[in-house]
Amino acid sequence: MRLLLLTFPLLALVGCATHRQVAVVATPPPLIPAAQPTKVVETRYDVRGYREASNPSIRHEAHAIYRQTRVPLNANDTGETVPRTAHAPASYAPLPATAEVDAELANQKAITGELRAMKAAMAETQQRMEAQYAVLVRQSAEAAKLRGELEAARERLRPAPPGQSSDVAETTSSANTEAKW
Repeated sequence: MRLLLLTFPLLALVGCATHRQVAVVATPPPLIPAAQPTKVVETRYDVRGYREASNPSIRHEAHAIYRQTRVPLNANDTGETVPRTAHAPASYAPLPATAEVDAELANQKAITGELRAMKAAMAETQQRMEAQYAVLVRQSAEAAKLRGELEAARERLRPAPPGQSSDVAETTSSANTEAKW
């Protein structure tokens, strides 16, 4: 065990002492395009009066802010700006609808109309079915009542067999009055 403890650090040191040659590849310097001559263009922005968010007691009056931008010399000077109020926002003046959008909207409106008509027809059919079911339930109750009355009348008209008393005949007749489907 001692031999292992002594040889392990030696092997680790020997392994760390060996170095391989690393190939170094020189990368070419990046190509930088020739700098074009530029000029400074100053743009004016008008800012409305406002209160400072961190301290509402401080009010800033309306003023202009100038921004400097570097542009190439060959850029045309027609970089006119348009005020924000020149165009109405989309909420006030939506974009004009295309023929494709109009066709899709017409198709959706037709489908919605058909679905509403189907819903009304289904509601009407449901009401008719519920009314018919109520009639059938009433007729079933009447039929069961008539069947019971018929069985009772048969039992009254049927002569009692010679060996039975009238009490036994009454219990038999009450058991037969149940509806038989």
